[in-house]
Amino acid sequence: MNKLITTTLLSAFVMAPEAFAGINKHESHQMTHHHEMMDKHHINIGQKGNRSEVTKTLEIGANDQMKFSLNGMQFKLGETIEFIVTNEGQLPHEFVLGTREQIEMHRQEMANMPEMEHSDSNTLSLKPGETKTLIWKFTSTGNFLAACTLPGHYEAGMITTIKVGKSN
Repeated sequence: MNKLITTTLLSAFVMAPEAFAGINKHESHQMTHHHEMMDKHHINIGQKGNRSEVTKTLEIGANDQMKFSLNGMQFKLGETIEFIVTNEGQLPHEFVLGTREQIEMHRQEMANMPEMEHSDSNTLSLKPGETKTLIWKFTSTGNFLAACTLPGHYEAGMITTIKVGKSN
């Protein structure tokens, strides 16, 4: 009987890492899929820009009242914008560019994985007091958003509109 229990426990310990590896592979696959989906959608609004092509620089503050310092932005098709974003608060914040659908998709992802680290070209994650730069070239006309998709921030109003037209 003791031999049976020992064998069973030993089998569980030996198999456990494989089970956990399977979970990690699944989560990793989900994250890869999320980033691939976001990257495909970026094409719809623009692409990572080159510093040498910047046509306008904007400084934006993100605060703990769940607001960005700029409310509404307008750009011309083809403009490359340098967004310099500073987290002026004590909470972490994000600055994510996208369509309403993309922002909603990312917001839902963040609700499920609030500690997710970003490597997307349209996203900045900011610790309290941190300043980061995002350079973006708008290659499509339309109405887009910049938002913080951390749980509760978007819902509290941490969102601003972006209109890209053929001319201002």
